[in-house]
Amino acid sequence: MRFSLAAVALHLFSSLVFAEDLTVDLRFESTPTGQQNQPVNSTVKALRPVRIQAFTDNRGGGDTVLGELKVNGLARKVQSNTAVSVYATDAFRKIYGEWGGPASPDAQLVLTGEVTQFSLEETDGYQAKVGFRFLLKDGEGKVLWDGHSSGVVRGTGRTLTAETLPQLFNGLLRQTYTELLEDEYLVGIWSGRIQNTYIIRDTPAAPTAAGRES
Repeated sequence: MRFSLAAVALHLFSSLVFAEDLTVDLRFESTPTGQQNQPVNSTVKALRPVRIQAFTDNRGGGDTVLGELKVNGLARKVQSNTAVSVYATDAFRKIYGEWGGPASPDAQLVLTGEVTQFSLEETDGYQAKVGFRFLLKDGEGKVLWDGHSSGVVRGTGRTLTAETLPQLFNGLLRQTYTELLEDEYLVGIWSGRIQNTYIIRDTPAAPTAAGRES
């Protein structure tokens, strides 16, 4: 009897602390032709063909977890119905393709991505953050470039729902990937203008693209 009462009390406490989970359908939508960033289009078209490998998720805590929102004063867990790494990979491939980036399964260059941050927080307003580590390798697996790219968006007065959150993260990923492909050193290596840049893996990676606030 005591065990049963304790179990009921724990269930009631959990119900008071957390509202029902919010599941978000994260799906990246491409930009219509003619609305892309033209300077980036020209830059990406000059890159050498690449194999874009599926991204990995290094955050821990679950590959679909996004964060928490407050609903009537109660915390509501937010998660995606798709693994964040799958969504992030799909978004990059679509954006890179929109800009005319050359890709091939037989390409000598390989781009790998690792999700290091992907979160949603709500305090006085809301804050969404994404972070990635990227490696550009040659056909032998030697690292040519090692860098980080991140983005953040903050705001107030906007109701975040299962319908509005995909738009928020889609815009944030587009901004973050755009900044990555505007990095002059990366573009120089990727295009072949800068050569002999093999990296000793013990050297810490330097941040490249900083997030913007909107």
